[in-house]
Amino acid sequence: MSKKTDYSAEEWKAISGAPVAAGLLITLSDTSGPIGIAKEGLAVGRAITESASGDAPEIVKAVAESVRSGGGRPEMPAVAGGDRTQMKNALVGAIKTAVAAVAAKSQGEVEAYKTWLMSVASKVSQAAKEGGFLGIGGTQVSGDEQAALRQLADALGMSVRPAPGRA
Repeated sequence: MSKKTDYSAEEWKAISGAPVAAGLLITLSDTSGPIGIAKEGLAVGRAITESASGDAPEIVKAVAESVRSGGGRPEMPAVAGGDRTQMKNALVGAIKTAVAAVAAKSQGEVEAYKTWLMSVASKVSQAAKEGGFLGIGGTQVSGDEQAALRQLADALGMSVRPAPGRA
């Protein structure tokens, strides 16, 4: 089981930034206005801190503790601006870098870490309705968000279950 001290500063930045990257991947896939973006941003922080209890892997607990000790702000991944596709590809690259670091130093935690990243992305996808007007109508998880979840799952070598109410 690994801790922050098992990784270089660069590796830890990638590992602790990966859940934010997973959340941003969803947010960029279907922007839902300022309120929706704020809800999705808050969902990332909540997903990080709430998941770090009980039988969570040590790496997840270490990331949550790092967020708590850093004033509650998760590490932001270093992603250059550009068009949405470029940014999404950069986010996926950052996530893959983080997973590779965990795999290299804690093979026993890598599957749980990947599952956790998927759960963060899933929680973000459900944080705000997409479409509609002033919260009326719309869908909980849009088709574009489902596509982003599939993109993340493919990058992690995992499968993704459809969101409730979607085929």
